[in-house]
Formats: sequence, C-alpha cells, structure tokens
Amino acid sequence: MLDVAVIGSGYGGAVVAARLAAHARVLLVERGGWWRPGDFPSSIGGLARSYMTTRNPGGLWAMRLGVGTGLAFASAFGGSSAINYGITAQPDDHAFDDWPLSPHDLAPWFERARRELGASADPRADELADKRVLDELEPGCRVDLENTIDWSRCDRCGRCVPGCNHGAKRSLDRTYLERAMREGVELRLRTELIDLVAVDGGYRLHLRTAGASEWVSARRVVLAAGTLGTLDLLQRSRLPLGPWFGRGLSMNGDGLAFLYDTRRQISGHSGAPISTSARLRFTDDDGRRRSLMVMSGRVPMAAMRFAAAGLAALAGVLVDRRARRDHAAGRWLRRLRDLVAVTERGALAHSFMYKLDGQDSSLGNARFTSDGAVVDWPGYTEDPIMRFARTRLHGWAERIGGLVIPDVATLPGMRSFSVHPLGGCRMGLDLADGVVDPLGRVLDPRGGVYPGLRIADGSIVRGSLGVPPSLTIAALAERIAADLQRELGQAARQTLRRAPPAPSPSR
Repeated sequence: MLDVAVIGSGYGGAVVAARLAAHARVLLVERGGWWRPGDFPSSIGGLARSYMTTRNPGGLWAMRLGVGTGLAFASAFGGSSAINYGITAQPDDHAFDDWPLSPHDLAPWFERARRELGASADPRADELADKRVLDELEPGCRVDLENTIDWSRCDRCGRCVPGCNHGAKRSLDRTYLERAMREGVELRLRTELIDLVAVDGGYRLHLRTAGASEWVSARRVVLAAGTLGTLDLLQRSRLPLGPWFGRGLSMNGDGLAFLYDTRRQISGHSGAPISTSARLRFTDDDGRRRSLMVMSGRVPMAAMRFAAAGLAALAGVLVDRRARRDHAAGRWLRRLRDLVAVTERGALAHSFMYKLDGQDSSLGNARFTSDGAVVDWPGYTEDPIMRFARTRLHGWAERIGGLVIPDVATLPGMRSFSVHPLGGCRMGLDLADGVVDPLGRVLDPRGGVYPGLRIADGSIVRGSLGVPPSLTIAALAERIAADLQRELGQAARQTLRRAPPAPSPSR
C-alpha cells in the first residue's frame, strides 16, 4: 500500500510530493503530459490544436463556461506553471483578514516557497517605458514583479503563455518536481483519477491511463488537482461534505482590458514578459479593504499583427467622449501604420494592456455538469473590484489620452474570464466556516476529519488574493506538507513500538 497518493502536479501537489518523497512511498498522479521546450504551440492555430477534448485528452489547456464566467486551466506536468508568466507575488496582509491563519503564521512558508521557486525581477525592465508611465499615473504604487524565469535565456518573445520553447521559464518541473523525482517519487503521467473510495486504513483509487484502468490503495490522499479538478473529484467520491462545498468561489479579480492609442509611447510593441505593475488599494462601501493589481501586460510578438488589427477595429466601434480630444488624424495614422507593420510609430506601441488581479467578493458558486464543475456568477462585472478598476482605468485615459477598451466581459454576449479560480473547498475553523481545516484536512460532517484525506491547491484558498495565487498556494502546501511529514514520522515510530522484538541470536 502506498503511504501517500498526490493527485495533481501544480503548485500544491508539486510541493507535497517534493517534501514527502524522501520520507515515504509517494505516488504522484497527473492527468496531463510533460510538455518540454519545443513542444509548446507557437501559433494561434497550434494553440487551437492543443485544446483538450475527449478526442484530444492529452491537450494542454481547456475552458469551462458557467453563467457569467469562463474559466481556463492547464493540463500538464507542472500544472499552470507550464503556461503562465511565472509571476510570484505575495498578497497584502489584509487579504487574510477573515482567515483562520494570520500573515505571521504563513510568513515562514511564503519564504520557503519563494526560495524554492527562485523568482527574480527582470534585469532589463528599466528599458521598457511602462515603468515610467506607471510612476506618472500612480505615484508610489508601482511594484516591480518577480518571475520564475531564467533571464539569461529569455529572448523577450512574450510566449510565456502558452509555454516557453526556449527553456527560459523555471516551471515546476525544474524546481519542486525535479526535487520530487530526485527523491524517488513514483510518477504517473497522462493518468486520471476517476474514483476515490474510503476504506478501512486508507483509500482505494481508480486510475485510468490510455484506456486501461487499475485500482491502487493508499493510506493518505492529497487532492491537488486544481480548483475545478478537486471539486470534480470530491463530487464523484460521494463523501459527505460541509455546506461550504462548492460555494464562495473567487475569480481573483481577473480581467483584461486595453488603454489603446495613448499620447505616450509605452511598450505594446514589446513581447517581453510581464515585469511591472501598480498595486492599488481602496475601501469598499462595506468598509472592507481591497487590493487591485494592474499589471503591464504584453502582446506576444507572434500575435502583434492580429492584436493591432483587432484593437483598431474595436476602436472604430467603441465611442468614448473622453478620448475625442486627441487629434483624430494622428490617431488614425498610427492605427493604419500598424496594419502595414507593427513598429514603435504605431498605435499598439502607444497602448497599455491591463492584466488585472484583484480582491473580488468571492460570490461564485459551483455547478456540476456532465463535463465537470463550472462557476456561476452572473453579477461579476459589477463586483466592487471591477467597478473600481473601470473607474481607475478611465482616469488614466483622462491623463494620457487613449481609448479604454474594457474588459471583454462587458461587451455584449461575452463572459468574464479567469485563469485563477479559487475556493469551493475553503479553509475554515469548523464546518460552519469551511470544508477543510487550516492544515488542509477535509472536515467530516459526522465529526472530526476524514483520516488521511487532505486538499492542497487553490480550492482551499478562502477568498480572493488580489495577486496571482501561485506563491500563496505553494506556501499553504509547504505548511500542509510539513504536518504530513510530522504525521508520517509519528506513524513510523508507532509501528516500531508495536513491532515484536527481534529474536536473540543462537549460540
């Protein structure tokens, strides 16, 4: 029997596997494959072909659509680290105001995760004009970001999403997962957990790989399949759970908007990774402190012609009186230049791509369909954090000109999209407050916790963080893994005490 089965290899599962593999027999199960440099799609067509479906179960990514929302997620060894920008940021302390853990409780685990992930700031970020523009627009609020990127190998192509083909990104297969494999973890790729059954002394797991299936047994199971994946697994397991299961989901304030064709040359022509941001703070009408991170996004070089044409078309449809004071002939000349060749003289080079993360109200609810969990939140676009973002971005347009092309969710027939769904199995002190306890142990409505069953991914995050969640998930998993390591050591000592004495050697 396995000591521990870890389901999922993202920021939670990778941490747990790395910390336990040297101390126990650990199986790591990952639905996706191992995408290495050179394997990632490099065009829009390639991205479409890598979409995961029943006919293409080895796909890199997929989406699920709920009422008012759309969620995108990765299916790969290393989870979202394979296809994200590697942004590593710690939330403001007030993000934990209603948590059962304080920032002080989490501080050593944040530091441990930060060291292992090895993130660092872009040494060439000062070459990009957006830092100076942010200082002008939001004095004292600029925060230079750290990314899990080997900057000596980065060629500024901007293809961190959907995956670095140059080997510059320090995704989890080069940090935590590399450690786990070195320590002897048993690895099953392209393998899906389709059923989980509690039995005496542990759990039975039904695994499916390439049409074949088998049952394995484990004393302990750590669910780390990502927010949607873990919700799916628990729903299929039929284990009784508390009333917070599937409730209180957050989109983490995700949004994407543009300030198009301003009077300032910014960085829209450069495909460099996201390296700087402004962190804005406000108090909502209910007296709750919230944070909004406005990151200076990048249009990947391969998509610049497409983006230039699309933004110019939208600019011709949308009307914003606040943008009319700019000289119309100059605006259209810049836009026409982009259609010929995207250069520093065009409109895209004078545009700001906002990548938003913020503290939303966590009012999403899971709904289980034949394809799995989706999140319904029809009023997301009117959440206080999204209204604040719109107001602030229009204020920027007043300062430096340009047309605000709003979050896609505000356009007719569109949805809010997130790549950071959080919650649904939130951490709490008891069943009236959450689904797991502060150590990730799943609470049993009949009393206590389910022995040996824990969750260590974004689904246990109690509320929106206001920053990309990878570092927070890794820190929580570090804390959970340390307690599991203690538990394994305690079990080993008890086994030794129960063992019969060795027979005396005969003479």
